[in-house]
Amino acid sequence: MRTGWEDETPSDDTIALAAVRAMADRAATHAEAAGGKVCREPGLVLADAGSPCLFHNTATVTGPVDPARVTSFFGGPFLLISPMPTPELPGLQLMGHPPLMVRPAGGRAPETAPGVEVTEVRDAAGLAVFDRVLAAGFPAPAVPTPPALLGGDARYWLATVDGEPAATAMSYRGHGVVDVEAVATLPHLRRRGAGEAATWAATLAEPDLSAVLIASDAGVGIYRRMGYLALVRVTLWWRDQ
Repeated sequence: MRTGWEDETPSDDTIALAAVRAMADRAATHAEAAGGKVCREPGLVLADAGSPCLFHNTATVTGPVDPARVTSFFGGPFLLISPMPTPELPGLQLMGHPPLMVRPAGGRAPETAPGVEVTEVRDAAGLAVFDRVLAAGFPAPAVPTPPALLGGDARYWLATVDGEPAATAMSYRGHGVVDVEAVATLPHLRRRGAGEAATWAATLAEPDLSAVLIASDAGVGIYRRMGYLALVRVTLWWRDQ
């Protein structure tokens, strides 16, 4: 009996499958643009951007996991994403089981809060600001996003509060969905509506496509309010060095 996660399964078989594949392709695209390395094998996509930020170095698995194969590929920290529970993976730490969520296509974003404005990043200077806000807001190591990614399937959104850069989000179009990533807000500008406004921009970047994301505990309530629905809980493992 088929599981639905086989490589030959069409991406439109389930939204969860499309989401996981879009996330894997987004990581691979970033790694290649950063001069890193990518390996695709049955049930496995390895993307190592060589970044000190583990979220740029990911293993996406849709079948049995060979821990030695995965860990030997990466030279530093990395994140492993599985859409299903896994056995304990030696050498890795369990990050958790956050929900994979989807928001059906359509609808409109609400009015932004007073003083909040969202723009799409279109040049290297804007991308540098995006990277700075993302690193401080997440928080995570500050890592430059390759400017070569601008104008492609990845799009970058920056929200300001009274003209001050405040929040980020990005969208990646692939496999018939929009993958929403890199949602972060500077601590001193939280609860001003900037993070939600940036997330709306990424969510509706391709208004005819459903949007997907992996939610943090802090973000679940906001995403539900935006119309996101939980599909399944994924499994995240990580190595910190």
